[in-house]
Amino acid sequence: MTILNRRGVLAAMLAAPVAGALFGKALAAPAATQRLQVSPERSTDLMVWAPAKPVAVALLSTGHGSWPERYEGLCQTLVAAGFAVLAPLHVDSMHHPDRETFDARAGFMERLADMRATSAEAARRWPGLSVAAVGHSYGTLISLCLGGALAYMAPFRDPTVKAVLGWSTPGKIPGLVAPPAYAGLAVPTMIITGDQDLVPTFVTDWHDHLFPIETSPAGGKYAVTFAGAAHDLISGQPKAAYDAALTYSAAFLKASVLGDAPAKTLIDTAAGPGETWLRR
Repeated sequence: MTILNRRGVLAAMLAAPVAGALFGKALAAPAATQRLQVSPERSTDLMVWAPAKPVAVALLSTGHGSWPERYEGLCQTLVAAGFAVLAPLHVDSMHHPDRETFDARAGFMERLADMRATSAEAARRWPGLSVAAVGHSYGTLISLCLGGALAYMAPFRDPTVKAVLGWSTPGKIPGLVAPPAYAGLAVPTMIITGDQDLVPTFVTDWHDHLFPIETSPAGGKYAVTFAGAAHDLISGQPKAAYDAALTYSAAFLKASVLGDAPAKTLIDTAAGPGETWLRR
């Protein structure tokens, strides 16, 4: 973890209050909330959306400063596709009571700890079910780590994760996301972005969101860019792009995690208006 200490990259990255301004009013409460023991010293809230009989599990990591309830639309879409969705409240969330006690480096490590504990809880509740990692923005970076990214820093890979779905990314972060950042990302991955997907200071060129797909090993890699969509696409606007992105999210996970042939055909051939696809 010397890279984080030496360069203080995350401190700069997380200084901007990006996520807090991204969404409209909070949506409905999740199906259930329980306490998740992350370590002997810390626990957090875990939000769970689940169908009666899940066929797979999605581990959701939220954007910086955000909280799970704000992803209700995506979560309900995945539930309708048969996935149980588990999302911990990260320490950088504006809803976390101890937010101010964690600096940027600690927040990064605690996010990863949250996801390890969430993965263990999923295995306990639904043993044997396949698992995907899902994220938005900063949460996408965490999910990519679970899929094998940033292996030059530490072994973040969660071997239960069979695919990664990310809505936007935090971009090419100097000192953290180096050129080989995604060399170890061998699982199927989809990134959803837009040609207005910019984050002041961190993402000044929306093409940076394609970096994980462009530089990871080929095979099962997808990116779809929606014309006119920005970093807050996950909040529901533009509606046509949001609805399409939800459809593609469910199809990608069904194809890559469950081996659903019609879903794979959809993501292999989709070419809707205002969409630009990258497939590798």
